[in-house]
Amino acid sequence: MNSSFRVRVPASTSNLGPGFDTVSAALGLHLVIDVEVADTPGVEWASGCSLPPEENIADLALRTAASFLGLDRLALRMRMQNPIPLKRGLGSSGAAIIAGIKIAETVAGRQISNEEIFNLAYPLEGHPDNIAASLLGGWALSRVENAGMRAERIDSKLPCRFVLAIPEVTVSTKAARQILPDRYTRTDAVYNLQRCALFVHALWSGQKNLLREASRDRLHQPFRSKLVPGLEELLQFRNCESRLAEHMLSVTISGSGSAMIAIADGLYEAIGGWMIKTLKDCGTEASFLILDLDQSGACVIRQ
Repeated sequence: MNSSFRVRVPASTSNLGPGFDTVSAALGLHLVIDVEVADTPGVEWASGCSLPPEENIADLALRTAASFLGLDRLALRMRMQNPIPLKRGLGSSGAAIIAGIKIAETVAGRQISNEEIFNLAYPLEGHPDNIAASLLGGWALSRVENAGMRAERIDSKLPCRFVLAIPEVTVSTKAARQILPDRYTRTDAVYNLQRCALFVHALWSGQKNLLREASRDRLHQPFRSKLVPGLEELLQFRNCESRLAEHMLSVTISGSGSAMIAIADGLYEAIGGWMIKTLKDCGTEASFLILDLDQSGACVIRQ
């Protein structure tokens, strides 16, 4: 093993309407950790990691994976660069968890299976979709089996980019889950099943005209949209010019929010402008990003 290496892991968006805890996509925005193998035992995080140790989930994932791999002595110096906005539903914690596991794997000099990585990552994250996309790249489908999880990458012919509106206000995953009802009607459950299946078909076939209907949801967005002023208006395409609407294949809450994500095939800057203006008109300041689908997933770069 080289004395230094870099781990790069993409951000992710999840749910995408009806695919609650199921559908996700890797985004072209990356958490990067530069790792140097040191002589002195211990794990040192250099400047660039602003989190206190007890909140550094990359460190926790590293130590969890190191224990699994039988690494009883870590001697590492690390520097983290994380442009992924925190508590916005963009998979910042999932990316950090996968990064920590990949660091331990690289130090151990042993490649572990995706199944083993998921079994380490899922108890730390608590839901499967973001870690699936961050590890595999592309579009992913995840599922929970007993106490573990599995995930599959979806081949897609859909040409698109992602326009993200990122409010200044944050939403914790815990708060976003607590606002959801304990029970749903059979009608609403079937509604989401139908559209989730249609969403996967639209991805696979590249039929972008199906995506708007396939992104409708009754399980979480009607409730979570009330957490941040302006989200509901974006979901309803409020005051959206027809020329913009023609290029927006879908608009959904990204993960648990507060970020919103539009899947689009053109006029990206104009769509981003409409999104932040709509939020601002409702009292929510925001910025926007235009990102591509990340196809690589988590990777280790030797230096």
